[in-house]
Amino acid sequence: MRRARFGGVLLRKLFRDLFARKMMISVIVLIMTVGVGFLITMTSVYRDLDGARANYYRDYRLADFSIAMKRAPESAVQSAKRIFNVSAVRGRISIPTLLELPGVSEPITGLALSLPGERRPILNDVLLRTGVWFSGPNKKEAILNEAFAAANGLRPGDRIKVMLLDQQHDVLVIGTAMSPEFVYMLPPDGGIAPDPARFGVIYMSEDFLQASSDQEGAYNELIGKVFDASPGALDRTLQLLEEELDPWGVTFTTPVQDQPSVRFLRDELTGLRVSSSIMPGIFLGVALLILNVLMNRLVMQQRVIVGTLKALGRSTSSIIRHYLGFGMVIGLLGAIAGSCMAFVLQPLYVDLYSIYYALPFLEPHFYPDLHGLGVLVSIAFAALGTINGTLRAARLRPAEAMRPPPPEKGGRIWIENVSFLWGKLSFRWRLVTRAIFRNPFRSSVSIITTIVATALMVTSFMMVDALDYLMDYQFNALMHQDVTVALREPRGFRGPSELRSISGFSQVEPQLTIVCDFVNGTRKKRIAVTGLPKQSRLFTPLDAKGQPIRIPSRGLVMTDKLARILDVEVGDTLTLRPLIGRREKVQAPIMAIVESYLGLSAYADIDYLSGLIGEDWVANALLGTTFGDEGWDRMYKELKRRPTIVGISKRERALDQMQSTFGENMGIMLGITVFFSGLIGFGSILNTALVSLSEREREVGTFRVLGYSPGEVAAILRGELVILSLIGIALGLAAGIGLSYLISTAYDTELYRFPVVIKGHRLLEAAVCMGAFMVCAQLIVRRYIGRFDWLTAVKVSE
Repeated sequence: MRRARFGGVLLRKLFRDLFARKMMISVIVLIMTVGVGFLITMTSVYRDLDGARANYYRDYRLADFSIAMKRAPESAVQSAKRIFNVSAVRGRISIPTLLELPGVSEPITGLALSLPGERRPILNDVLLRTGVWFSGPNKKEAILNEAFAAANGLRPGDRIKVMLLDQQHDVLVIGTAMSPEFVYMLPPDGGIAPDPARFGVIYMSEDFLQASSDQEGAYNELIGKVFDASPGALDRTLQLLEEELDPWGVTFTTPVQDQPSVRFLRDELTGLRVSSSIMPGIFLGVALLILNVLMNRLVMQQRVIVGTLKALGRSTSSIIRHYLGFGMVIGLLGAIAGSCMAFVLQPLYVDLYSIYYALPFLEPHFYPDLHGLGVLVSIAFAALGTINGTLRAARLRPAEAMRPPPPEKGGRIWIENVSFLWGKLSFRWRLVTRAIFRNPFRSSVSIITTIVATALMVTSFMMVDALDYLMDYQFNALMHQDVTVALREPRGFRGPSELRSISGFSQVEPQLTIVCDFVNGTRKKRIAVTGLPKQSRLFTPLDAKGQPIRIPSRGLVMTDKLARILDVEVGDTLTLRPLIGRREKVQAPIMAIVESYLGLSAYADIDYLSGLIGEDWVANALLGTTFGDEGWDRMYKELKRRPTIVGISKRERALDQMQSTFGENMGIMLGITVFFSGLIGFGSILNTALVSLSEREREVGTFRVLGYSPGEVAAILRGELVILSLIGIALGLAAGIGLSYLISTAYDTELYRFPVVIKGHRLLEAAVCMGAFMVCAQLIVRRYIGRFDWLTAVKVSE
C-alpha cells in the first residue's frame, strides 16, 4: 500500500515537473521529432526505392550485360550461350535515330530498339502501359517510352516520323511502355539530367527493324544474364564473350553495374543510406546534449526533495526510475511526433523520386519495424541525455541532500587577471562573463550546438553554389558551341563541309569520339576518348588554373578523376586499345591533366586518334555556332534531310534542363535544411536561456526589487546568449567550410564531382539566418522575463 502510494506520488511529481518546464521540454521534443522523423522517412524511402528497383529488375529481367557489335549473325546468340556462367542471351537491334513529331520543328534524338513480334517474356522486357503489341511482321508500328510520350503528348493512334539509315518512315504509335533498362533515362549527349521531351526510346518489331537497318538475319547487340553476377565473375565472363564474338566486330561491352541508369539509381540509394544515419544522428545528438543540461539543473534544484524521499524510505532504484522516466517521456513524445512526421514526409519524398526515376511499383509502404526502431532510438538517446543527472540524484545521501545546496563556485575567473581588459568591462558585462565561465559545460553545449547548426546551413548554401559552378564550368567554360550534331559513322572532311554549307552556321569544329580500353598495370578502364583539333575553340579543356590546354599532337590529355582511377601522372605511359577500326594496342603518354566535374573523359588530337583506328582523318560529331536564335527552324529542316545525322542537341537546352532538374530539387532541400538547422540553433539558445534563468531566479528577482525593468534584466541574460551565439556562429562558419570539403570528397564519383565554392556573401547569409533564429529565441526569453514572478523568487525558503 505504501509502495503504491509512493508510486502515485512520484508519478504525479513527474508530470508536474514536465508541465512546469513545458517550454524547455517542447524544444527538446521538437528537435528529437526531426531526428526520428528523418530516420524513419529516409530509411522508409530507401526501402521503397530499393524494393521497387529490385522487383522491377527481377520481374522484367534486366540483363546483366550488353555487347555492342558491328553485325553478328543469329548463330552468335547460340555461341554466346555456350560460354561458362551465361544463363540466357538475346539478340536485338539498337540504332540511334532522329524523330519528327507533329507540331514540333526541333528534331528529336531517339534510340530504336527491337522487340520480338510476338509477346513473350524476354530479357529487358517492357511493361506495356497503354495500347497493344505489334499486330504482325514488318509493320511500321512503334511502342514509345512512356516518359517520352507523356512529355510530347503522344498517345496510341498518333503518327511520328523515324529516320532509319537513309530512309524516313511514317510510323504508327500503338502503345507506351516502361523498361528496367531506362529507369533513369539519360540523353546520348553525355548529360546527367533526363530530357524526356527531346530524347525518346522507341520499340519496333524485330523483323521490321532488321530490314530497315540493313541487318537482315543479324543483330548489332547482345544482352544476357549470368548465373554469378558478382563483378569479378561478370568481368571474366565478358572477357570470354569478347574473345568468342570478336570475329563480328565487338565495339564495347557494358556490365550492368556500369549501365548509366543502374549507376545513377545505385548512387542515389547510397546517398539515401548515408542521409538516413547522419542527419538523424545530428539532431538526436543535439537533443541529448540539451537534455543533459536540463536534467543536471533539475536534480540540483530538487536535491532537498530527493533527500526527503530517501529519508522517508524511498529506494535509490525508485529515484533512478523516476528521473529516467523524465527522459523516457520526452523520448516517447519525440518518437510519436517523429512517426507522424514520417507519415507526412515519406509520400512526398516518394512522389519526388517518382518524377526522376521511372519505377512502376514505387509506392510508400508502412514499415512497423522502422517505426519501432524510431521509438527505441528516441528513448535510447533520451536515456543517455538523462543518465548523468539521474546518477547524480542516486548518489545523494539523505542527510546531505536535505540541506540547501552549497553556493555555486565563486572566485575569480581567469579573465579577471587581465586587469586592462577586465577594467574596461561594465558591471553588466562582468556578470555576463562570470556566468559563461562559471558554467563551462552549459556554455560548451550551447556553442557546440550553434556550431553544428551554422555548419549545416553553410554547407547547404555552398552546395547550391557548387551546383551553379559545376553547370557554368561544364556548359560555359568548357563548351562554347550552340549545337552538337552526332553522325552515324565517322566521316572525313566532307562532314564538316556539309554543315558549313547550311546557312546560319558561323563556325564548325569536328570531334571524334572513340571508346577505348585503358590499361595501367592491374588498373583498367573503358572510356571514350574525344579527338579535338589542335586549335579547338568550341570545346576547350582547362587546367587546374582555368587556362585552356593545347591538345598535343600525340598522347593523351585526361581528367583528374580518370588519372586518379588509373594511378597515372603527367609523363606516365599507359596501354590504349580503340574498340573500332584496327583495334591495336598502343602505348600512349599522358601529356596533361585537366579539371572536370561530369563523367570521365580523355582527349587527344583528332589526327592522332584517327590514325589509331586506321583512318587518315575522320569525325563523328560536329560542333557549331550560329549567328543568332533566328532561323533555327530552317536549319533544323536542313539537318533533318541528312541521313548521316543521328542526333542534334543544343547546349542551351541541356543547361536549362540540368538547372530545372537539379536546381529546383536543390532549392527545396536548401529550404528544408536551413529551417531545421535554424531549429537546432533556436532550440539550443532558448534552452540555455531558460536554464540560466531558472538558476538565477533569485538574482533576477533581486534586480527587479532594485528597480531594474524587465528589459534591463533581459539585457543581462541576452549578453550571455549573444556571446555564446557569436562564438558558435564564427566557429560554425569555419566548420561549414570543412564540412563542405568532406561532402565534396564523398560525392567524388565517376559520374559527377562537386567542387568546393566559398563565397563571402554566402557566409554572411548563413550568419544572418542564424542570427534571426537567435533573435526569435531571445524574444521568447524577454516575454518570459516579463511574466516572471519575481516576488516569489526573492523569498527565502529553507
